[in-house]
Amino acid sequence: MKPALSLIAALAFVLSACGGSSSDSSSIPGLKSDTNVALLSRGASASSSHNSSDANNLIDDNNNTYWTSASGQKIVVDFGSVEKIKSIKLTRQAASAAIGSNPDILIELSTNGSNYTASNLSVVTGGIACTNLTTSITTMSCTMAERDTRYIRITSQNGKAYDFIELEALATK
Repeated sequence: MKPALSLIAALAFVLSACGGSSSDSSSIPGLKSDTNVALLSRGASASSSHNSSDANNLIDDNNNTYWTSASGQKIVVDFGSVEKIKSIKLTRQAASAAIGSNPDILIELSTNGSNYTASNLSVVTGGIACTNLTTSITTMSCTMAERDTRYIRITSQNGKAYDFIELEALATK
């Protein structure tokens, strides 16, 4: 066997013996990866005065559940602590998306739950610029410079209502 192949085979054996994987970078100590901090399983919570019993459906990592909004109604997701958010993605049901456009959904970020800044994902002149913005009938996503965030507030506007399936907020951890 050639020396290079022997080295590769030995490394693969060591990784498998340690329970590691050559493709799983998240288990390497000191290596950071993108983590969705907007999940119930990670300690996040969601609250709303409208359909409050369904609020956590927005962050339950289940595409079969959703939270239904009403015009002017807000849902707030709290990560439990300030995170350095680098992207957000909001998924909604296509049936509800057909009745409105993205400006009818206001997405704002805050560190304290009182002072919010609008994302360019939802308004053209928001204070948080998207370096990469993608929208479709079911998905709105924004990649941005890392921003300290603890709360994300989503508001349906202009007489529109939506079925929001999932919110994803990625932070490097």
